[in-house]
Amino acid sequence: MLRSTLVLLLCLPLSLTAQTPADWWYFGNQAGIHFTTTGPVAEGSGQLNTQEGCATISDNAGDLLFYTDGITVWDQTHAVMPNGTGLLGNPSSTHSGIIVPRPGNATDYYVFTVDAAGQSGDGLNYSRVDMTLNSGNGDVVTTEKNVSLVAQTSEKVTAIGKPGGYWVVTHEAETDKFDAIEVTSAGVNTTPVVSNTGITTAGFGFGIKASPDGQKIAAVYFSTDSIFLYDFDASTGIVTFDKKIGSTMGSNIFYGLAFSPSNELLYMQAYSIGDVRQFDLTLGTSAAISASEVVIGQPVTGSPGLGGQLQLGPDGKLYCARRGGTWVSVINDPNTLGAACDWQDTAVVLTTGATCWWGLPTFIQSFFSASFQVGDACFGDSTFFELDTIGVDSVFWNFDDPGSGSENTSDEFFPTHLYTDTGAYSVMLIAYSDTLVDTVYRNVFIYPRQTLELGPDTILCFGDTYHLDVAQPYASYLWSDSSTSDTFAIWKDSTVYVTVYGVCDTLIDSISVEFDTAIFFELGLDTTFCEGNSLIVDANITVTADIFWNTGDSIDSITVFQSGFYELNAINTCGPFRDTINVEVIPIVHAQLLPDDTINCFDSEIVLVRPQNDSITFMWSDSSDSKKYKVDTTELVWLMAFNECGSWQDTMNIIFNGEIQTELGEDTTICDEDSVLLVTNDSLATFIWNTGDSKDTLWSDVGQDFNYIVTITLRDCQAIEQRRIIPDPDSCPPVDCELQISNVFSPNGDGVNDKFKLISDCEIYAYNLHIFNRWGQLIHSTANPVFGWDGFINGEQAAEGTYFYKLEYKDDVVIDIDRYSYQGSFTLKR
Repeated sequence: MLRSTLVLLLCLPLSLTAQTPADWWYFGNQAGIHFTTTGPVAEGSGQLNTQEGCATISDNAGDLLFYTDGITVWDQTHAVMPNGTGLLGNPSSTHSGIIVPRPGNATDYYVFTVDAAGQSGDGLNYSRVDMTLNSGNGDVVTTEKNVSLVAQTSEKVTAIGKPGGYWVVTHEAETDKFDAIEVTSAGVNTTPVVSNTGITTAGFGFGIKASPDGQKIAAVYFSTDSIFLYDFDASTGIVTFDKKIGSTMGSNIFYGLAFSPSNELLYMQAYSIGDVRQFDLTLGTSAAISASEVVIGQPVTGSPGLGGQLQLGPDGKLYCARRGGTWVSVINDPNTLGAACDWQDTAVVLTTGATCWWGLPTFIQSFFSASFQVGDACFGDSTFFELDTIGVDSVFWNFDDPGSGSENTSDEFFPTHLYTDTGAYSVMLIAYSDTLVDTVYRNVFIYPRQTLELGPDTILCFGDTYHLDVAQPYASYLWSDSSTSDTFAIWKDSTVYVTVYGVCDTLIDSISVEFDTAIFFELGLDTTFCEGNSLIVDANITVTADIFWNTGDSIDSITVFQSGFYELNAINTCGPFRDTINVEVIPIVHAQLLPDDTINCFDSEIVLVRPQNDSITFMWSDSSDSKKYKVDTTELVWLMAFNECGSWQDTMNIIFNGEIQTELGEDTTICDEDSVLLVTNDSLATFIWNTGDSKDTLWSDVGQDFNYIVTITLRDCQAIEQRRIIPDPDSCPPVDCELQISNVFSPNGDGVNDKFKLISDCEIYAYNLHIFNRWGQLIHSTANPVFGWDGFINGEQAAEGTYFYKLEYKDDVVIDIDRYSYQGSFTLKR
């Protein structure tokens, strides 16, 4: 049966529960709830009519066995068992009774009852129910009925699992004593384990509840507005006082109470006003837990539902009795803090005619928490689950991590699970034993890994603030200045360290932050300086910056030697800055303004050009500043230059010598029996021939091939002329020329014999004609044989009469040695 049940459960969704001994509840006036695989369903077959304590029990398959109000026992057919009356519970007892299965025996159950404090004085008793009796419907064993255990109690009874059995715990009224009764497979040990807690409580009645893990007991007392927390040792049965929790919301008497399945939260329901409150037990101190009090649920306005008992259900939800109401409220997620626990006022509506009162069935709280331990884990690490295996035959785990696929479930006793994400998970454990099937939920939280990256060292601008933010969940922080905030502000040069202490990791990182000052510099006003000097342009940058000159330099100071536009750009974290300066170099006046003194051997003028520079003022010796100065005669010229860098004067002596006019002509080939007269034209010059001669004209030697060179010196100028005379017999013309000289001519303008001249049919190229009057005076001469004489003397007609001539000539057929020279007379007639 157990194995088949396990197979069925493996097929159910996580939100469903297995069949448990707590599946059937009967309470109040004929009120009942059946917890099915699809959720709680109202049940109206119950025969109970009690305002407070009651108890029910089902078998491991979730089938009803019997229920009781602490006085009467009804079987699964809702009939009173034959010996099921007269138990020593009380309808005014808060819990009245609790049913405990006998370990190792599937048919024996013990009904523990408590009386109403201060009334009957019957205290704590037990009776055994044998399910083999009454045709399998069970009956109270008369030899083991109303067995006395504790003389007087404060209406409180709870049961806690232990290795191999259970503890039934009660409190003795108006004392500091707790009594723990041991139940094992041997039966009930009637000798209680007595604990003196040192805390005597006044008042009686009202709730007691053990935590699902059995480590804590909480109790409240009539007329007392405090909650008493105790530690419980399941191995010895000893109860030890822990702390008292007070209400921060005024004076309230609490009635019902219950722990969350995670054992971390405690819920209370006020007696008179019916609101439900939550306390966070993880805060540790009494003051902190008291301060965490928060109302998470209260009756609907105008409804009769007031405070009553609280009880965990087999589905892991926490159900709340609503006194006088026809419904039961629920906290859907009792492991969650605050309003997120999801209060639902009307959760289960009872059957017609049924009424809820203060009480809900009292169960062994370990029905709702098998003993397993799980620690929160870090993402990426495996989570380990530890199970108390005493009395456990088999298990089924669901880790609430569907993303892990087939790894989401396990049937191992001590499984591990690697969660696929961070966050809260509700782990379900179903533990199977010979007496019960126990389903429990516990929360596990998978914490994220800590991260820390302050970033690279950086540089900012002075005046800025660098903000570091290392905030992350589940971590604390310690900075190098001992501050503990999750942020840090840097506004000056600093090396900052931070340690992040997390649930999963402790990380350390550091960052160095420097601050630049904004760049400012001045290169100065535009300026000038004289050539030959230099200028230091210094930006005097005192802050860290990258520097770029338009000259290619990368330092903040440069030396300038020449004119130009100089620009400096500098940049740092604060931004760029730029300045410029225009520098003009004023040239100095150089000493050499004019050429050296010179002699002009030509007749052409000399043009002097002064330097061109707008920054220099010039003045010539004629007081002009023109660019050019012309010289056409011997002159001492001066030029003055000056500017702000100084002045200078230069002079130049120019001598006009006169141009040498002699040109001997081109090389000539002549008859080898002839000669050429080499003639110079400069009467003031001196001549030196390469023949040794120094005369101004020279006849070439007949028949000699010779290059005649003459050096001509005219004052300070000198020139060299040359002409080669080449004799050639083939160049001699035939000698057949005739010469005609008239002895009379008549210059009367009739076009006939108007001139006296030489007439020859040969070429005349050397010719001199001189005409004299009868007194021997030279009246005309010419070297041109074409001209002759026209009969005029100084523009006047010459008188008729006899005149004399002298003629020298040379033609191309007359050799030089036979050069002709004639003289004679002729008559002029008009």
